[in-house]
Amino acid sequence: MSLLIVFIISLVIGQSLSIGLGLVVERYSTPYTGMVTFIGSYFVMFWLAWRFAVRITAPRLSGAGKSSQVKRRERPLLSAA
Repeated sequence: MSLLIVFIISLVIGQSLSIGLGLVVERYSTPYTGMVTFIGSYFVMFWLAWRFAVRITAPRLSGAGKSSQVKRRERPLLSAA
């Protein structure tokens, strides 16, 4: 649930930046350039917001840090009868 909340909050902030960037480019250039800039940054913000949300809500390792990793128990693919 926290992943979704962080994603939506960061997406709203990112899309606000996309709108602002598109309007600034449109003011100093042609409307077509502003629209292309907005559409490009619009889709990039979805990707960035998701990466940001996953990184922020990722579970943290406790103890020794990254050097102590949880080992999985390996099972044989075929069991002997």
